[in-house]
Amino acid sequence: MKSNAIRVNAKDNVAVVVHPIKKGSPVVVDGQHLLDTVEDIPLGHKVALFALPRGVAVIRYSEPIVETTQDIPAGGWVHVHNTQPILSDA
Repeated sequence: MKSNAIRVNAKDNVAVVVHPIKKGSPVVVDGQHLLDTVEDIPLGHKVALFALPRGVAVIRYSEPIVETTQDIPAGGWVHVHNTQPILSDA
């Protein structure tokens, strides 16, 4: 099975889509079907590999990059409409 997304680190809870994925289609990483999408995911955007509740960190490259502003289902599109920068004490 041809890969259509990249998961950089095993700790990542998202994968980056390298070919647009239509709703209901499989997310394939390293030739393995991980799950199906619940909405269209555009090229270069992130797809949730697990259900991400509101207020959790989105992990990419094993590092938190943003925080969810709403629940995102497994197979959902992760982007600016449902995330925000992680606020720090600095």
